Amino acid sequence: MKHLEAEHDDLQAKLNITKLKLKEAERTIEIKNPLDYSDAEVRKLLVKAQKEKVTLQSDLKQYEWRLDDESQKFAKAEEQRKTYMVQLYGATEANRILSTEQQLRAQRAAKARAMSKNSPLPPKTVKMLDPKKGPVKKTALVHTLPKLEERRR
Repeated sequence: MKHLEAEHDDLQAKLNITKLKLKEAERTIEIKNPLDYSDAEVRKLLVKAQKEKVTLQSDLKQYEWRLDDESQKFAKAEEQRKTYMVQLYGATEANRILSTEQQLRAQRAAKARAMSKNSPLPPKTVKMLDPKKGPVKKTALVHTLPKLEERRR
């Protein structure tokens, strides 16, 4: 952006300088005394002045076209910047909303865990055959059971 602004300012300055040169060229053609010049010299001066005028006018048009082109590029870059800023703001807002939702879920989960620990009822995931006797007791996980020894009396 700064590059485009600098180039825009540079072209604007060149345009102003060229306009001033054109005005000065029109004013500074001095004819000291028309009687001192011959017809050939007058024609040469006239042709030279016309060529210089055409050159300055073409430079002026070129600077105006370039300035217009740079202005269009600047406007396009500015629109892109605005679009990116809107997208960035939207992404930031979405991220903030998601983090807030995650915090709320974590708080609810913590509250639910605290409620389940304080609750006199067993958790729903525990298997119960008889609610009076409570949940099924866990036993040791072994693949083979020990042999029963017969008691001798």
